Amino acid sequence: MIIKKNVDLAKHSTIRIGGIAEKIYFPQNIEDIKFLLKKANQENKKFIPIGIGSNVIFKDGFHKDIFVSTHYLKGLNITEKGSYVYIEAEAGVSFKELVAIVKRLNLEGFENLSGIPASVGGAIVMNAGAFGSEIFDILEKVYWIDNDRNLRILDKKDISYSYRWTQFQNNGLVFKGIFKLKRSNKNISELIKKHLLERKKKQPLNLPTGGSTFKNTERFPAGYLLEKSGLKGFRIGDVGFSEKHANFTVNYGKGSFKDFIKLINLAKERVKERFGIDLELEMKILP
Repeated sequence: MIIKKNVDLAKHSTIRIGGIAEKIYFPQNIEDIKFLLKKANQENKKFIPIGIGSNVIFKDGFHKDIFVSTHYLKGLNITEKGSYVYIEAEAGVSFKELVAIVKRLNLEGFENLSGIPASVGGAIVMNAGAFGSEIFDILEKVYWIDNDRNLRILDKKDISYSYRWTQFQNNGLVFKGIFKLKRSNKNISELIKKHLLERKKKQPLNLPTGGSTFKNTERFPAGYLLEKSGLKGFRIGDVGFSEKHANFTVNYGKGSFKDFIKLINLAKERVKERFGIDLELEMKILP
């Protein structure tokens, strides 16, 4: 198992903010993961899986927790049954890799998710979504190693999940997912291209960003609430809400976690004052 020391956590987050990890572990199989879960338990440390690093932000400072990168968990398998194709992908497989498969086989069901900067493990844990779709729409089965080091194979019907939440958060590590997609008569490559262009128009893809900052509420999208509260383009130091999309937090250069927290607290206060709504963070603060 590869172990890296004194790692800049900012390089493991798409918003490029964070302190230093004493060590990051790179497991290559289930036994490595079980070993690290045991180590975290024995040393009374947090077990923190990290993938591509979208939708997360790391605190400043020096951290001695057990950081576990899914980078080398890249197993992929494709099987077919009638008009359906099943993609079995380990946690470190990126959405870019899935998009390549979907386009090559012209598979329907993934196109709305295609531009999300995510890996399989993180997407499942967060129930990632876009354009009205979410990962659980196409998910069939999850291989999950819980905090007690048990490998559990769960059908979707046996998993607790909701909007941007699953039972896997703060609990073990999602090792693998199986997705069910259908061969399509549509031009899937063109649909994916359309979604990617839509993202480019509406989202600040030219800057380091954590993605959607707050969860949408039942009454209004978070971006609407933030914009109406005068926060679109507002910044504290080098951290701000994008001028393109008010719910996207961006790093303009030397953004710090301290500035991020100030910005988040201010946003919550303003939205609460104007609309009486308590915003809930979608981004995860680690550790």
